[in-house]
Amino acid sequence: MHNEGSAPRAHVFNVPLGNDLCDVTAQWIIKSAGADPLAISNNILLLPNNRAIKAMTEAFVRLAAPGMLLPRMVAVGDMQLDEALGPMLDPIDMGSAIWPVIAPFERLMLLAKLVQDYRSGDAALSPAEALRLARKLADLIDALEVDLIDFTQFADIKIEADLAGHWQSAYARLLEILPAYRAALTARKLMGPAERRNHLLAALEQRLSQHADTAPIIAVGITTSAKAVARLLRRVARLPNGQVILPGVDLELPDARWDDLSPATDDSPSFARRRNVEVHPQFHLKHLLELMGIDRSEIDLLPTAKPEPEFAAISEIFCLPEHSIYWQELPLTRKSLPHVKWLEADDSAQEAKAIAVRIRGALEIAGKRVALITPDRELAVRVAGQLHRWGIDVDDSAGIPLLQTPPGTLALALVDAISNHFSASSILAIAKHPLVFAGTERLDWLDHVRQLDLALRGTASGIGLSAITRRLQAARKPNEVLIAWWTGFAHLLSPLESADGQPFEDVLASLRDVATALTDGGVWRGASGRELARSWEDVTASDLSTFGGADAAGMVATFKEIFSGAVVRPPYGGHPRVAIYGLLEARLQQADMLICSGLNEGTWPQIAQPDPWLAPAIRRHLKLPTLDRNIGLSAHDLATALGAQEVLLTRARRDRGGPTVASRFLLRIKALAGAALEADDALLEWADALDYPAVKEPFATRPQPMPNAEQRLVSLSVTDFDQLKSDPYSFYAKRILGLPVLEKVDAEPSYAWRGSLVHDILEKWFTHDQCAVDMLVARANALLAQEATDPLLRALWQPRIAAGLRWVADETQRLINEKGREVAVAEQPGIIQIKGIAVKGRVDRIDRTADGDLVIIDYKTGTPPSAKQVKAGFALQLGLIGYMAEQLAIKGVSGKARHFEYWSLAKKKEVFGHIFLPTSPREADKKMHPDDFVAFAVAQAEDAISNWILGDAPFTAKLHPEFALYGDYDQLMRLQEWNGRQAIIEDAV
Repeated sequence: MHNEGSAPRAHVFNVPLGNDLCDVTAQWIIKSAGADPLAISNNILLLPNNRAIKAMTEAFVRLAAPGMLLPRMVAVGDMQLDEALGPMLDPIDMGSAIWPVIAPFERLMLLAKLVQDYRSGDAALSPAEALRLARKLADLIDALEVDLIDFTQFADIKIEADLAGHWQSAYARLLEILPAYRAALTARKLMGPAERRNHLLAALEQRLSQHADTAPIIAVGITTSAKAVARLLRRVARLPNGQVILPGVDLELPDARWDDLSPATDDSPSFARRRNVEVHPQFHLKHLLELMGIDRSEIDLLPTAKPEPEFAAISEIFCLPEHSIYWQELPLTRKSLPHVKWLEADDSAQEAKAIAVRIRGALEIAGKRVALITPDRELAVRVAGQLHRWGIDVDDSAGIPLLQTPPGTLALALVDAISNHFSASSILAIAKHPLVFAGTERLDWLDHVRQLDLALRGTASGIGLSAITRRLQAARKPNEVLIAWWTGFAHLLSPLESADGQPFEDVLASLRDVATALTDGGVWRGASGRELARSWEDVTASDLSTFGGADAAGMVATFKEIFSGAVVRPPYGGHPRVAIYGLLEARLQQADMLICSGLNEGTWPQIAQPDPWLAPAIRRHLKLPTLDRNIGLSAHDLATALGAQEVLLTRARRDRGGPTVASRFLLRIKALAGAALEADDALLEWADALDYPAVKEPFATRPQPMPNAEQRLVSLSVTDFDQLKSDPYSFYAKRILGLPVLEKVDAEPSYAWRGSLVHDILEKWFTHDQCAVDMLVARANALLAQEATDPLLRALWQPRIAAGLRWVADETQRLINEKGREVAVAEQPGIIQIKGIAVKGRVDRIDRTADGDLVIIDYKTGTPPSAKQVKAGFALQLGLIGYMAEQLAIKGVSGKARHFEYWSLAKKKEVFGHIFLPTSPREADKKMHPDDFVAFAVAQAEDAISNWILGDAPFTAKLHPEFALYGDYDQLMRLQEWNGRQAIIEDAV
């Protein structure tokens, strides 16, 4: 209120919840223009951002007659204001002091250099870490400039003695960095975005004060508490032809509660106990009004807006916690939300499907508009994908991160190949990318890629492009066509091999050229390609010398940090009645039905990341917004959405990261409304039924294939019997169907890999070195030190394998010296007939004792079979090898097999290497007697051959699961579909 002779009454209007801000504003402007439609174009609208301009334009299109001229609109809330005020409000004499704004990435690199130059300690920061700190520092500088806090004020702050050391160090660095930053900008005659916006808005305010008779100017939906913006709004509100229209100011909130939203000061006696009121959705509006010098009583209802008393409960939902004690006294009308339903899904996939079903149902009503609002970008992508099943194309207006688009993922794959020294998996990721050779030759290209994929399965055998070439050439049957194709592909990638240590700008140039060659320029096409090209140009135009030479190991992190802020926004052309918004995009947008999703703690509201530069105490001293301000803004976003005609609130109990916690906002809504809040349970049933088969399929049964007699007649190895008896189905898939097991690309060293390597070394030790003890470890080191061996494998496994082999050599020498044993044969093949079936084997080693008996030895790089496994007949290898030796089926050896040993090279009790005896002449050991072991193994083999090879026994899956040690064929046998359900099936029968 004001007295006679004071400043004129401010023209500030409010649009209550439940009204579409853009629609009622457009109605007001059209109504004010009267019969003259050209008068509408004389209005100047100040809007918070460019998205608001789009929303306001659509409102005029919905309400106005064809051919109407729109008002002039300008965004004043965006940091990217730049010259937007000039064309709209000429003439503004910006003067020589208002320099151009510094380019965003150029500013980031300047700050990264300062962070590096003024770092504490001797350890240099990685480029990625320097960029992360520079980005946070840029946010801090913007916050200081938005609140018009001069950098010189930092020197006057007295650091508290009990402030943690890292905060004191960060503050000391700021005292050096901020003046250097300002000096660098001055030298370049550039300004930061917030500083330049302040100057432009101040110039506009000055012009409005000098030209009060300008065209009508209306500020709509601006709620930022930036001081320069608040001063402009204060000036607009006092103009005779100016108006400020605010969204959702709670004029019905009792004065006492409104006053409680004022933050306590440092000298307040209750400061330490006072709750942070910035979490309240009305706090930032109250703060803006205080900066404008406007009392809440001066705000009027916009004439075209309607008060919505049914939305009074929304104010209660977000009250301060100490005020919730009055909920019990509220009438039902202030606790009810009849237009709101809620839904809790099991996981985010079910949540997305339910949302898509609700959107599809809403479109059955002619003209109905529906919008999904969610800060969860993954959920937005899921919903958009689900809507495709009905041919509904809708894009997330918040955009997609550039590095998640096809051009971005290709660029990232190339960088990943550099970081991983062109590992097989990184090469295949590039080759399989949809943009690579996407023309008419794509099918031929993919045929070669599939052949390369098969050739590169297993443990890596070297690094670099040349290692893959050697691997292809060393194949048992080299594929010359594949090698020729690979040579051409490797030639395209070869400029990136020398990236490590090169200047960063040269690496980016090589990446650009390689990506262009692989895609014939397709990587730069389309909306995402153009955004990648624009971002790439911004980066390469900046001074990248701060990065120095490129570090291959850290290139992925650096690349991600460089392009982390780039977003690809969808072009126009989506469904006219469906929209997906982020929280920022949803402001000033409305629809007949709003779906607010992702209502989990940490998602809505999102928890702000701590500021690494300023301690909370210093931020409080400077009166900067706390980290809780974002929670209050998120609360206001939800409160605004709750004012729609129809609202659905959703959350999922689990997401990709695991169990979730319901948002504090949703818990408050449920606590206030209680049982009156309706759950949309039917929607989940519809969503589940969407993909439910029309005919219910019975549970899968355990596979029991029955090949014919001819198919069963296959040769066997001595190691096949363990699998044949424990898991006949896996034997059937491997031997009868002939399905080899595909190893992973760049697989970790498996027991089979280690076993093959050890056996190769031991074979050469026997054949070339005559088991000379001093030669075994030297031979192992020579093999592992080859250039073709991957450095990581060499570093991890050379010490372990060498230690195990050293034990083998020492133990062999000890047995020779103490027991008179001698090595008879090693790595010798053998074959024998059992019930007319050929059984092959390869002996690891056979020793001869002093009395002429044979010792059958099997090397194990892992754990040997247990005594239980041996006695149950599921470890027959040693016994069958002994049978071969006794039957003279192994060249160079004869005699009676009386001793059996597993030599394990694995670590046991801090020592590498030990001998396990599967048999024992002493009954106390509860092991099989050595004299019975060969006969037992042969009997077990004969029984298995009679049942499955010569008989008609079914090849049952996991017949003895306790001894089925490998799961190579579990997916083929659909193990998860029947395992554990046998009891259910039997009960049903």
